[in-house]
Amino acid sequence: MFKKLVVGTLATGIVLTGGIGSASASTEGVENTKQVAPIAQKIKLETNYSSTNNQYGFTYTWDSNRQVYKTYDFYRHDGVFASYFESEGIKWYFKGKVRDLPGGGALGHYEGKK
Repeated sequence: MFKKLVVGTLATGIVLTGGIGSASASTEGVENTKQVAPIAQKIKLETNYSSTNNQYGFTYTWDSNRQVYKTYDFYRHDGVFASYFESEGIKWYFKGKVRDLPGGGALGHYEGKK
């Protein structure tokens, strides 16, 4: 019963408005419908500075958007990583294991801040 009432109300609404497509606005006489303004997006330029840590021998980059140093190639022969360490004035925090290497060992992901 309720379904018939809803369908009837919908059908009446469509008939009274003149159909589904007739409610759209007319574009006749409008000259600027084909002019499109470009959407400008403010993008912060990201400069990745790469460096090598002399104490541990891994490379790292500077992520200017997040204001952190990042490395994905911190090698450990046993695959066990420290949750935190300091080197060259940067405090490094373990974020996860990147991958296990054949023959043992693994690469870890760290992020650091001065």
